[in-house]
Amino acid sequence: MKTLTPKPGDIERAWYVIDATDQPLGRLSSKIASILCGKHKPYYARNIDTGDYVIVINA
Repeated sequence: MKTLTPKPGDIERAWYVIDATDQPLGRLSSKIASILCGKHKPYYARNIDTGDYVIVINA
């Protein structure tokens, strides 16, 4: 089985707007870090920036 390495043209970046009202800081920050790193995507690679953009409101 071959390892899939995403090409720069294959990476699609999405925007996430997260409302931080009444959210615990530690839980919210770990969720945001996962999105920024791209760990929620099926083609995650540690050596390539595959993350998305995040906007936090009511912080």
